Amino acid sequence: MNEVSDVLLTVEHALSRARRASKRLGDSPEEHNAKLALADTVKSLESARARLQKDTYFGGNELRLV
Repeated sequence: MNEVSDVLLTVEHALSRARRASKRLGDSPEEHNAKLALADTVKSLESARARLQKDTYFGGNELRLV
């Protein structure tokens, strides 16, 4: 479970960096594209974090086949 904890910590760090980067970007077309990509990245990381937490810490005794 130490490895899972390390992965969750890394995901949390990536989420905070992506959010911070999105706030710091300006209004140029290139930065607008980067904001869109970062928003998508944040959604994906949040989903990955939630699934990892649920499946490892709150999974119970059932076996997940997906």
